[in-house]
Amino acid sequence: MDTLSSSVLPCKESIVRRIKGALIGCALGDAMGMPTEMWTRDKIKERYPQGVKTFLPTAEDDFFGRKMPAGSVTDDTANVVMILNSIVENDGTLNAKGYIDALIYWYAHSEVAALVTGPSTMRALAQIEKGVPLQETGKMGTTNGAAMKIAPIGMISDYGKMGELVNRVYQICMPTHNTNIAVSGASAVAACVSYGISGGQSVEDLWILSKAAVIAAQGVGFVTPSASLRFRINYAQSIVEEAMKNGAPENFEALSNALDRLYAELGTSVETIETIPAVLSVIALAGGDPMKAAQLSAGIGGDTDTIGAISCAICGAMHPDFDPDTVKMLESVNELDFEKLAQAIAVYSPYY
Repeated sequence: MDTLSSSVLPCKESIVRRIKGALIGCALGDAMGMPTEMWTRDKIKERYPQGVKTFLPTAEDDFFGRKMPAGSVTDDTANVVMILNSIVENDGTLNAKGYIDALIYWYAHSEVAALVTGPSTMRALAQIEKGVPLQETGKMGTTNGAAMKIAPIGMISDYGKMGELVNRVYQICMPTHNTNIAVSGASAVAACVSYGISGGQSVEDLWILSKAAVIAAQGVGFVTPSASLRFRINYAQSIVEEAMKNGAPENFEALSNALDRLYAELGTSVETIETIPAVLSVIALAGGDPMKAAQLSAGIGGDTDTIGAISCAICGAMHPDFDPDTVKMLESVNELDFEKLAQAIAVYSPYY
């Protein structure tokens, strides 16, 4: 792995703050991208010419027909919280069955679960119900459902011990996303979250770290036909670098053109191969700022809420300061307590 920039390990209070920042960021990006989820880039630009700037409720033409108030999160945040709680309940260890039990309960009792749960998870749940072993239920799961829920693994892992991090990622991915592409993408996300919590703040380091995680995850999970994730990440990086040369992010036209290219040339669908390059690009174009990343994610098109949840979780770990009113709204609308969640899992961080 290329050399990363040096950083000073934060104190215990800062670890809690950065974990809390990752959780707030996840909810922020999720809620900001929720109303435009699965809209095309052109539709978003037509509806919001200057971009999505704030929380919005679902529109009458919501892709899924949902009716959700402004600030609502989806399965992205719900799964992150479920995994976090599972880790805490098991004293810092990973329990795939415990997570699946919690997922099944949430799916059965949530009013919006059927409208926001991804295809790989839905398929796996159906197979689990039929008694298929967990080692087999996720072997077709190539979508971003693994990456979207993996932030808590980054919270309890050291990105400098990549093999250990990948193994932990795999244990959680196995029931629903037991494919190499999904594990690779989720490993990249977990490594970036770990980096942010450790005190890292360099966007450039995230490009390096994500590609190192993909290499470390080679051969883990069922290998399905797939394009190269490393190639896609490099391609996305070149789009961002060109946009920066043209004045992005201050130059709105250059910024918008970059989002156009990411959407058209690399894609922003639910597939991991598209989501991870989009996530890293959004972070870079936002300069690591969580709110800017949330706004860009909401406007990029496709799986906007998941791109937002992942990118803003990473940004939130690196830059954990948020507007108090934003935090209050996210907690109120979704019955979340970010401080309580952060305190509970922080003790299992290798940096604590």
